[in-house]
Amino acid sequence: MSGAMLGVSIVLVCTVIEGFAQVFLKLSALRTAVSTVRYSWIALGIGFYIVEVALYTVALRLLTVSTAFAISSLSFVTVAVLAAWLLREQVTPARWAGILLILFGVTLIVAYA
Repeated sequence: MSGAMLGVSIVLVCTVIEGFAQVFLKLSALRTAVSTVRYSWIALGIGFYIVEVALYTVALRLLTVSTAFAISSLSFVTVAVLAAWLLREQVTPARWAGILLILFGVTLIVAYA
């Protein structure tokens, strides 16, 4: 695997990690009372963000920042999919159209990375 493809793979993993971090923070926000469970969701969210930053830094050694940042827009896709799946949030048809456009754009960027 080339360095660029490894960098792309790492950024893809980062987008999934960010999606879960967002879901964990949303779960903490759904808790109305201050509790250990709420703080556990916050800690998980922050922990996932720390892992994401560490991995993203490694990816930046392998990719240009403009490529890595563009690929990281897939986090919009992962957050929408995970929110629909795990939180049962509604994703509108307009948002699905936007997701398709993001996927198309990232595909173009990766094809020429």
